[in-house]
Formats: sequence, structure tokens, C-alpha cells
Amino acid sequence: MAINNKTTQVLFLAIFGALFSLAYFFRDYLYEKLCIFFLIPYLILGVSLICLFILTIVNKNKAGIVLGSLILSSILLIQSELFKSKIILQATLTDDLSAIHLTLRENQQFELNSSTLFTEDYFYGKYKLVNDKIIFLDKRYSNDFIPDTVTVIGDKVIIKFENGKPVTDFATYFDINRNEIKRKHVNSNSFGM
Repeated sequence: MAINNKTTQVLFLAIFGALFSLAYFFRDYLYEKLCIFFLIPYLILGVSLICLFILTIVNKNKAGIVLGSLILSSILLIQSELFKSKIILQATLTDDLSAIHLTLRENQQFELNSSTLFTEDYFYGKYKLVNDKIIFLDKRYSNDFIPDTVTVIGDKVIIKFENGKPVTDFATYFDINRNEIKRKHVNSNSFGM
């Protein structure tokens, strides 16, 4: 089967586009199984997809150009913020070798990304706001370092208190980068509080 055949180009473009999309949706699984080598399928599929797209442009394959443009556009749209709920809080906890990024969205979904030099973990779930407290309803971290309830105080998200006072030692709180939490998001009657 010659790759110069226009029908074959479109077929391969569709196959590599579908495989790249699957790799994107199963990235957490690939990372869990392959560790740092999870980038290899992205590299192989991405380079193949781009090369095939360039080949369709060189051969003036209109169907291939349209399909390639749709595939690349959809990949960019999937990764963009365009179709996601508005971010109302972003905060980061950093130490010498790692960082944890917390994002709260208006639709009461949270995203937590923990990254070190060699690893990256993602956690997604629901949360509730009760006054100045963020209550995570789903698994938020691989261990109990981040409790299920944290408190927003000024420009910090406090994860630990001692004797009723917030602990603000190095790497024990999140620095808030963006805070658009408004009183309308806060429901003081949640959970009977």
C-alpha cells in the first residue's frame, strides 16, 4: 500500500489522529504503566500525524488537508480552557523539589496537579465551599498530606492548624495566584453548617 495514494493518506491520518486522541484521554493510565516513557507514544503518534499532514499538503490532497486540520484543531481545543468551566481559584504549594497546583472551577470541580522532577499526578473531583473552607468531596491527593478540608485565609490556602492557628511554615500552605471566589459561590448551609 503506497503512502502516496490520497485515500491511503486520509486513512492513515484518521488512524493516527484517533490513536493520538486515545493516548491523550488515557494519559494517566499510560503514565501509571510506563512512568516517564509515557511520552514515547505521544512522540511517535504526534510526529507521524504531523508528517502525514505535511504529506497531504504537499500532495494537495483536499480531503487529507481538511481531515488533518480538523484533527489538529480538535486536539488544540481539547487542551484549551474554551470548553471548561471558569476558574475561580488557582493556588500553588511549592517546596524545593516539587509543586502542587490547585484549581477550583465555578462548576464545583477541582483539579490538583502534583509534579516532581520525575513524576506528575493528576486528581480531579468535586468540592464544596462553606464560608472560608474548601471541602474536597473526592480523592484530592495520593496520601493524607492535603486534608479533605482546607481554609482560605487572605492570599493563602491553609492545610494545617496547630492550637487553632494556621501553620505557615515552608511548604505547608498554598499561595493563591488567582482568587475570584465571590459570596454567591459560598453556601453556608451546606452539610448543615
